[in-house]
This record gives sequence, C-alpha cells and structure tokens, in this order.
Amino acid sequence: MDELRDMMQTLVGAMATQQQLLQQHLQPPQPQQPRDQYSDGGENQNRGETSEYRGETEDPIIPVENVAIVKQFLKLKPPTFSGEMDPVKANEWLLEMEKNFRLLRCGEQQKVKIGSYLLTGAASRWWNLKGVRELGMNWARFKVIFREKYVPRALQNAKCAEFEHLKQTGKPIAEYETTFTNLAEYAPHLVATDEMRARRFEDGLRYEIKRVIRPLVLATYADVLDRAIIVEQDKMKKRKYFDSKKR
Repeated sequence: MDELRDMMQTLVGAMATQQQLLQQHLQPPQPQQPRDQYSDGGENQNRGETSEYRGETEDPIIPVENVAIVKQFLKLKPPTFSGEMDPVKANEWLLEMEKNFRLLRCGEQQKVKIGSYLLTGAASRWWNLKGVRELGMNWARFKVIFREKYVPRALQNAKCAEFEHLKQTGKPIAEYETTFTNLAEYAPHLVATDEMRARRFEDGLRYEIKRVIRPLVLATYADVLDRAIIVEQDKMKKRKYFDSKKR
C-alpha cells in the first residue's frame, strides 16, 4: 500500500505541476519594450528571446479540472495490475476500476491517467510502448487494447457465448444479477442500450418471475431488476407461509 500511496502522490504532484504549466501557457504575451537606439542590441535581443510568447510551439497540455479526485481515489484503496496473464484477474481489475470511477464521477482523461498509473511491472512497460504513443486515448479505447493484451480473444468469445445462454435457473436474483453483469462485459454489443440490457436480463429470469414482469413492459434495466426482486421476495414469503401450514 505504501508503494501505491507513493505512486498516487506522484500523480497528484504531476497533475498540480501540469495545472501550473497550463496557467503559464495561457498567459497573454508581455508587450515588448521599445528598442533603445543607443544600445548595442545585445540586451534587447536576449530579452526578446526570453519574453517571446511561444504558446503555439510548445507541447499541448491537457487541463486537469480536479486534482483532488486523485486523493479521493486513493482512499478507495484501488488495486494495481502488474501484467499477470490471468484473464479473470485482468477483467476483475477493469471492473473494480470502473466501479470506483462511477463513484467519483471521473472524467475520461482522469480515468486514463489514473488507470495507467495503477499499471505496474510488465503492465506499465506495455503501456509505455502501446498506450502512451496512441493519440486521442479515452477509457473505452483503453479497455479495448487492455483486453486485447490480457484477455485472449478465445476467452472473450467463450464468455460471450456463456452470456448469450445465461439463465437464472435455481440461483437467487442477486447471484444471477452479479453473473449477468460480469459476463455482459464480454458482450457489449448485446447490451448496447439500457433497454437491450433490460430485455436480456428479463429473458434469463425463471419462468414464474418472468411471466409476472413481462406484461409490465418495463423500459429500464433498473426497473426490471427492482421488480424481479420484489416478485422473488413475495414468492418466498408465500412459500414459507404454506410450508408453515403443512406442519
């Protein structure tokens, strides 16, 4: 954890420095002093070299709107990823990062900066070779190249097929929902919209729950999940009641 704290403190410092550079970068040029006709020109020439506004020739600086978000992220004790060739660990790392990003409402640039700083060892070296050199990097693209490297295509296809055939069967709603969410990461084209996600989840429910929910034509995933839990709890109460009557 000490290593992670040092890493994140370094990131905070880098972001603060970047903000200072941005402010300097955006300052308007200072007016040049009139040239002294009696001078030899050397002093004015040197002064012109140091005061000339070079905003358009410097490397572009990405503004960081909220450096404090990094400190808040650190308090969540985010995991690092060192580049193990373990597809499950790699995907779990992405899911954990996204959970924290949602909680803190991180922006796209913040996600990439924080995520890349939490790569260590072989993963950090991979990022320096692959990710740093790619212009216009956002979090969606980060996930694509990350999975290409650490989650083999064969596994992604297998998980996608598993998601397509996922059913609740004898699992509680909570367990079914967890499995559904994890596998959906491998099949984003099947849950591209919230309504598609809702229908896919609804289709996998047990028949006695699905037949109650389907006529309601609930439009959102949250509504389908909420109603499914209510129906499940209601059926459990009825089952317990009738079981007690049999004794």
